[in-house]
Amino acid sequence: MQQLPMFGSPTAEPGATRRAFSHGGVCSDDARLALERRYADLLQVDGRFSRKIVSYQANKGDLVHGWIRYKEGFSAQLVDKLIKEFGVRQGDTILDPFAGSATTLLVAKTQGINAVGIELLPVCHLAWAAKSRFGDYDIDELRDVLARLKAGRPGIAPRRFPHITITESAFSETTENDLMFYTDWVENLQISQDSKMLLRLILMSILEEVSYTRKDGQYLRWDYRARKVQERNAARIAQGKKPVKKVDKGPLPTVKEALVRALSIIIADIAALQRLDFPPSEQELIQGNTLFVLPGLEADRFAAVITSPPYCNRYDYTRIYALELAYLGIGDGIFDLRQSQLSCTVENRSKLGLLREHYARLGQLERLDRVLAVVQNNPAFVEINKALSVRWERGEINNKGILRMVEQYFVELALVFAELFRTCRSGAYVAFVNDNVRYGGEVIPVDLLSTDLANGLGFEPVKVYVLPQRKGNSSQQMGRFGREALRKSITVWRKP
Repeated sequence: MQQLPMFGSPTAEPGATRRAFSHGGVCSDDARLALERRYADLLQVDGRFSRKIVSYQANKGDLVHGWIRYKEGFSAQLVDKLIKEFGVRQGDTILDPFAGSATTLLVAKTQGINAVGIELLPVCHLAWAAKSRFGDYDIDELRDVLARLKAGRPGIAPRRFPHITITESAFSETTENDLMFYTDWVENLQISQDSKMLLRLILMSILEEVSYTRKDGQYLRWDYRARKVQERNAARIAQGKKPVKKVDKGPLPTVKEALVRALSIIIADIAALQRLDFPPSEQELIQGNTLFVLPGLEADRFAAVITSPPYCNRYDYTRIYALELAYLGIGDGIFDLRQSQLSCTVENRSKLGLLREHYARLGQLERLDRVLAVVQNNPAFVEINKALSVRWERGEINNKGILRMVEQYFVELALVFAELFRTCRSGAYVAFVNDNVRYGGEVIPVDLLSTDLANGLGFEPVKVYVLPQRKGNSSQQMGRFGREALRKSITVWRKP
């Protein structure tokens, strides 16, 4: 694998570094400032990597990639740029340990590159299973289904939507009936299993569009027409309180309208893709928690890693994708699924006991302890934990679970970094997309702390690409500590 010009002599980038991390100088930020000085020459503001490219937005309208709106993913354009710059060739194998809607795997498939992904959410596995078969669908069969869909009308559904508590009243009665009618209609069609799977994906993909909900950061926002919103506001008014801020999604499409539109777009995509000739390659998406899957993969296998882990921002994917998970029948299993995520929410409990058991079964406890020592002896990690503790004692953090979340987040990421080092071959490049965060007035340099931990585990830091458009912190943070522009970065490391 060749080393490309982008990894030439590092140049310092004005404005990319910070001068302070603790609002008002309440806590020591010496270790964080030391990170800024140590890696300043790696920071590079690069206009090629806009927030649109390093997010789902650029996938809208793309063949296959736009079939499901997975907001937490990154774009096919980003993966394509990194594959080219890392010098990955046909026949090589790349890894995405936080595969999401499988963008990395799909790009690899179209370029004749082998790929392995690891992903926990069932939503993403259905997306991959349906999208990866774009070359196998019978276009005539799908066009016939579309014609029948247009000509028919929904009847009475024999069952209700399989709600969990958080999704109750997400649809009007008519919409809920129609969703379940078409779900059963698809299952009873005399068509191939591949086409049925694609139609299940489409039904899942339109849930938000036809519902009273909207994905917004770490929550589902609820339209004022939802029964639960009306009941909550009635209770607030009775208590002399103001109703919650009104959210109005405007006119909602019917289930039939949404299905017809989505299926029409997908048929056109499939027809276009089936006219193209892609080199042969193999991809696999493994279901599970990457913390437990990675240690069992073979060493020295991967030519590159392109990924974006859940950010340390309290976003709970089991809530954001509650409608989709409920539709897939996750039911009471949503709590276990939530606990299995990388520790990025205040509800996540420590996985260290389970991980110790897992590494013991593999005969690799010494490896686990070595990684833990690297994290626990990192000065910036220690400083951040102390600073958050001080902020909690001062009443400046609203949930003590944030302290546990941040500590566990970096411990778990370090274990991932160590396993990536083991499973990558010499010369492999690793790219991580992540956001810096701020809690209680304390800025956490996720990009440079991750780079420092990776360096301590054997990787050679190469670049930290900083997006030109910085993100702001939450309104709560701004109200108390002022606005801070936080870096969104792509960290690039290399296995020597």
